[in-house]
Amino acid sequence: MRLLIFSGHTMLQRSAAAIATACHAARRGQRVLLASTGPSHLIGALLGQNLSSRPLELEPNLAALEISPIDEIGARWDQLRPALRNGLVSRLHDISSDELPSFPGMDAISALIVSERARQTGHFDLLVVDGPAPDSLFRGLALCDAARWLLRVTFGLDRGPGRSRTSQDAALIPSALIPTSTIAPLQDLRTEFEEYRARLDAAAGARVRFVTSPEELRLSPLRSDLSTFGLYGVGVDELVVPAEPAEVSFETRQIFGHEGGHARPALRIEPLATTPADRDTWALRGAILYRDGDINVPPAHVHVVERELRLAIPFLNAKALDIAVANEEVMVRLDQIRRHIILPGLSEGGKLRARVEGEILRLWVE
Repeated sequence: MRLLIFSGHTMLQRSAAAIATACHAARRGQRVLLASTGPSHLIGALLGQNLSSRPLELEPNLAALEISPIDEIGARWDQLRPALRNGLVSRLHDISSDELPSFPGMDAISALIVSERARQTGHFDLLVVDGPAPDSLFRGLALCDAARWLLRVTFGLDRGPGRSRTSQDAALIPSALIPTSTIAPLQDLRTEFEEYRARLDAAAGARVRFVTSPEELRLSPLRSDLSTFGLYGVGVDELVVPAEPAEVSFETRQIFGHEGGHARPALRIEPLATTPADRDTWALRGAILYRDGDINVPPAHVHVVERELRLAIPFLNAKALDIAVANEEVMVRLDQIRRHIILPGLSEGGKLRARVEGEILRLWVE
C-alpha cells in the first residue's frame, strides 16, 4: 500500500486536491482509502457525506474516514498500559486514555497509526491523507528524536536494546539500577515512534504533495518547509498549485525542477474547484488535475549503502548546515531545525564523513 499525504497551509485547497486525487485514482481501478486528519475536517462536507472514524465505503474502490487524533492516541495508549505494571513506570499504568493531553505532532502520529492499520487489512492500494499541516508533520517527525534523547540522557538507553558505554557513563540514572521490566516498555515506546517516522521516509514509498498558491510559491517560507521535509527524509514529489497556468510566472517555474543536481519537486499547475460536489464531479476534477493520467506516486526504489545516508534537500544552503557528533549520534542542524541521525558503524569507532553534492547531503562512516 502506498501512502500519499497532502499537506500545505491552505486548508480548503488542500482538501480539494486530496479528494480529487482519491476519486480519480479510484475510477482508474485503485483501491483507495481517503482519510482526513483532525481536528478540522472538510472532506465530508465537500463530498456531502457524514464520515466517522470507521471507513465508510463510498463506492467499490473508494472508502473514507475522519481521523480523531485524541481517540487514536488514546486507543494506542490503552494497548500499551498493560505492560506498565512494574518498576519506575508502574504509576503510568494508572493514567487512563481520557487523561492524555494533546501534544504537537499528534495529527501526524495518528495518521500513521491509521496508515499501518489500513496496510495490515490488505484492502487498499493507496491511502490518501488530507493533512496534517507542515508544522504538525515536522513535530511528528521530530518526536522519536526527542524520545530517544530523553531515554539516553535519563537512563543511558540507546537504539534498539543496546546500551553503549558512552551513554551509560553519562546517564542520570544508570540503567544497571533499572529492572528489565521497566526498560522494556520504555524501549518499545521509543521504537514505536521511530517506526512511525520510518513510514514517512521517501525510501519506504511515502510521498507528500504540497498544496500551495502562486503567491506562496514566491516566498521563502515555502522553500524552508521543503528543506525541512528533505532533512527528515520525506519526499515531496509535487507542488500542487490550484490556479490558472498564467498565474505562475516563467521565472517561478524555472526555480523548480530536477536539473543540475536539484532535489526540487515538480510543479502541477491546474485550476481546481473547491465547491462541494458529488463523487462523479470530484473524479472529473481529478481527471483534469492529472490530465486524465495516473496520479503517479512513484514506487520506492530502495538503494541501501552500508554506513551511508543520502538526503535530498530542496533549496539546500550548505552554509546553513552544522554537522556534529555527540553520544554516537550525528546531529544535523539546518537553520532552526535539528535532526539526530544514527549511522551504523559510528558507535564502533568509525569516522564520520559528509559531503554536499548539489542539493544532496551525503553522510557516511569510514
